[in-house]
Amino acid sequence: MKYIVIGEPCVDLIHTSGGEVIHSYGGILYSVIALAVLSGPRDTVYPVMNLGSDEFDNITSLLKKYPNINTDGVNRSGHPTRKVNLYYSTYNSGKTARLEQSTSPTYTTPFEGIKDFLPDADAVLVNMISGVDITLDTLKEIRANFKGTMHMDLHNLVMKTHPDGRREHVHLKNWREWCSVTDTLQMNEFELKTLTEETRNEYEIAEELLINRNRNMTGLIVTRGKVGVSGFIRTEKKFGDEKYFDIDRIDINAVENPHFIDSTGCGDVFASSFTLDFSKNRDINKSLRYATRIASLKASLSGIDDLFKLK
Repeated sequence: MKYIVIGEPCVDLIHTSGGEVIHSYGGILYSVIALAVLSGPRDTVYPVMNLGSDEFDNITSLLKKYPNINTDGVNRSGHPTRKVNLYYSTYNSGKTARLEQSTSPTYTTPFEGIKDFLPDADAVLVNMISGVDITLDTLKEIRANFKGTMHMDLHNLVMKTHPDGRREHVHLKNWREWCSVTDTLQMNEFELKTLTEETRNEYEIAEELLINRNRNMTGLIVTRGKVGVSGFIRTEKKFGDEKYFDIDRIDINAVENPHFIDSTGCGDVFASSFTLDFSKNRDINKSLRYATRIASLKASLSGIDDLFKLK
């Protein structure tokens, strides 16, 4: 099978609560490499992205270590690769907070840079790492020209970067359009709460997207970190002779991980492992459980260098 992964790579500078600074490549690379590791030897992963000249040779060399990653869709850009400082703080309660500071993102990838990879692709994963990875028009063009499985991680569509590099969550004004294009949509619970200007609960958003907006969508996925994940699934039901659509909710507990190291990239790994499994069996319940197990395993690994252990 052929998988297209769209998003932005970046350089992560992880500042731990103990004062250590860990330099790592991140962003879409978590999704790309995890998908390559988990897929079969006959599967091919095509990252489609712009990559700054400052890191182009380093990152493409890294990707070429994986024989089933094809780098033809990686374009050299004059814009520097984005740098993201991640500051982690652990409180007495045991909770961990994260503050992000970022340089400006790499250039948006146009549809012209994506279309040539679509004809024989089986699945497309769109991970909005920067929030400007692609435009809404490009997302719609992909859907109009591609009949395979599409999964999107909302990610930083609800994030604004200030001139000083600080990032904050903001409402997404045209959220209905962005969120009703792909077969399945993923976001964490905080992103969902930030999504709409008006107060809406999770079921209301799921109903708007899966039934009112696009009956071709299969599900809305809400990740909850150490708690687990919820899936809101559009289901056809029957009452007498009448058929109708309803939404079923399934909650899956996170797999306990006694060897927790780092949560960075867990959502990106979840997205790629879900895309992989769902593209093969179209069973959202099974795919959610598979992705939950893989994301939990990722939490025991540090950075992208250890992702080969997902196998």
